[in-house]
Amino acid sequence: MSQTHFDNLRDAITSLNAASAADIATKAIAEGVEPVDLITNGIRTGLDIMGEKFSTGDCFLPELMLAGRAADSAVAIIEPAMLASGNADEKLGKVVIATVKDDLHDIGKNIVALMLRSAGFDVIDLGCDKSKEEIFAAAEENNADIVGLSTLMTTCMAIVPEFIELLKAKGVRDKYKVLVGGAPLNPQFAAEAGCDGYAADASKCVEMAKELMGIAA
Repeated sequence: MSQTHFDNLRDAITSLNAASAADIATKAIAEGVEPVDLITNGIRTGLDIMGEKFSTGDCFLPELMLAGRAADSAVAIIEPAMLASGNADEKLGKVVIATVKDDLHDIGKNIVALMLRSAGFDVIDLGCDKSKEEIFAAAEENNADIVGLSTLMTTCMAIVPEFIELLKAKGVRDKYKVLVGGAPLNPQFAAEAGCDGYAADASKCVEMAKELMGIAA
């Protein structure tokens, strides 16, 4: 039964149908499907398909944005159930997260923020298209433990090492753990940029965040 919901949610996203995605999520939650499974096996699968189509030229930015809106409509239904079933009241640390300057992709980052909150992290989500200076200012203002940087565009990758250099210039490199993710990034890039960790998906991000905070799995 759960697999049917996953498949239907995937198809709603790839067909760009926000209303259907919300309806499917509502029914699945009512039937007791685990919220995290809906995100991992339904939403994430649909977005991955759309991302692959975009990279091969089989769909374009407007379709990708509509798929993101469909995913958002499902996440809006899933989020309350996910937070209620997680450890949102147990604060494990504070995370400032953002999609970097000139990158408007935020659905992946939004899912990461949701799963971090559900796991028990206090998350300050700055949104997308944020400069390294804006991200640094938010980290300082909120006394963050972890800074999460997301990008889905190769043209925006340079902000990651630039952010690390900014922390060094400010004399606070050791104050923050920097965790990065996004389609064009990989562990080697993260290591060479001087980051503390890389996560390929939202579940891995939660695991890495806990590891960086010294929290046993």
